[in-house]
Amino acid sequence: MRKILIILLVFITVTACEKLENLNANLKDFTTVPGEAVYNGATRALLNQMFTFNVNSNNTQLFVQYFAETTYPDESRYDMVTRPIPANHNNLMYRNVLMNYKDAANALKNASLGGIDQKQRDNQLAIIEIMSVFTWSNIVETFGNMPYTEALDYKKPNPKYDDGLTIYKDLIARLNAAIGKMDPAFAGMGAGYDNVFGGNVAGTAKWIRFANTLKLRMGIMLSDISSEAALAKTTVEAAAPNVFNTDEKFAMTYLASSPNQNPVYTELVVSGRFDFVNTSTLVDPMNTLSDPRRPGFLWTKVADAYVGGAQGMPNSYNAFTHVDNAKLTATREVVLMDYSEAQFLLAEAVERGFSVGGTAKDHYTNAITSSIKYWGGTDADAAAYLAQPAVDYATAAGTWRQKIGTQSYYAYYFRGFTEWNTWRRLDYPRLIASPKHVQDVNGVPVRYTYPVSEQTLNNANYTAAAAAIGGDKADTRLFWDKGPENYDSSFK
Repeated sequence: MRKILIILLVFITVTACEKLENLNANLKDFTTVPGEAVYNGATRALLNQMFTFNVNSNNTQLFVQYFAETTYPDESRYDMVTRPIPANHNNLMYRNVLMNYKDAANALKNASLGGIDQKQRDNQLAIIEIMSVFTWSNIVETFGNMPYTEALDYKKPNPKYDDGLTIYKDLIARLNAAIGKMDPAFAGMGAGYDNVFGGNVAGTAKWIRFANTLKLRMGIMLSDISSEAALAKTTVEAAAPNVFNTDEKFAMTYLASSPNQNPVYTELVVSGRFDFVNTSTLVDPMNTLSDPRRPGFLWTKVADAYVGGAQGMPNSYNAFTHVDNAKLTATREVVLMDYSEAQFLLAEAVERGFSVGGTAKDHYTNAITSSIKYWGGTDADAAAYLAQPAVDYATAAGTWRQKIGTQSYYAYYFRGFTEWNTWRRLDYPRLIASPKHVQDVNGVPVRYTYPVSEQTLNNANYTAAAAAIGGDKADTRLFWDKGPENYDSSFK
């Protein structure tokens, strides 16, 4: 009898524990997450980071002098330490974007086809690879040498830094392979999971053109490196026939409710803060040219005129032109790459001697026309603007670098990383560094410094990487930044 009682007590105890454990289970939680959904979340995180105005995360709009700050101008003065901008960018791109792209690809590889063709699954994996290449290219273009072959591996908490040029060349090879695997006769992620091109068959063709537009840009980014002349040429010339068509773009429209609102809207409107004004660097030359994009840029007027503030200095919000918050909507799209950028790149390719078809003037004209129409202008507005001697390609001042660099500066408004890349490559327009600056930053930054945490958590690899690129400084020019240095970095 005693044995029976003991057995019953043990049974009751075990049963009670099992029931208590069941009470702790979240029955509404996902047991598995579709790879398409993980991809979607990673892409949203990438676009939020590329376009946010949060001064803890992305200062490129300030570096290229589209905007200046009002009360707190430290970031306009290139402070990347007090607010850990490099660390936040690094962590988000590796953890929230690249790691999730890796997980999304693994989930899709291990999932059943579920009624779709293998060709569509191949397209899905190629799309993830294309976006991974874009993300990696941004990291390398921003920092230089970075962890790559040992990155995204929890078994390697202190990854080595790989050579930036070696990474970049491998990324081009990966992009070529991804393009080669895409079949335009099949869909991609499917409806509901592709908020850029829709996920259907028509969207796959646009993915291919986006990938080639990215490939074109990556080839151009290598074109000032004499040792990579052959690779730059083959990359550019192979991509050129397959880039974005007229008015095509990689754009994502946001939703009206949080947390899926446009990141610019979140930082400028929802925050309730008034931290940014437009600079005279941007406003003054656009006024001189009577640029028809100014109203489309959502600018306010001061005494019926557009007035730019001073970059790097405190500016009164109401005394200078700024974004009209009443016109900035939560659902506004962000544009990662577009036809206008493709045309500016093709104009540059022609001037660099690549066989891409057309003339530099034609591509330049197409780029400006597309930009003006995107920002609310008409064909007539574009024609009148282009007819000005200061704009027309044949008569505009300076070299091709100055002409393309100056006009793409206006076209890439709101696209800080795109313009920062372009300015560093072409050295135009002329940007004068802030008269106030943090110690040891001797000009407009040409790279993000490495995250400070790397000095303590990964010191040996950090020290080797810093030495390899010429010093962990904001003014260390990266492997691809080899063009003539025409900007004035003096402090005035």
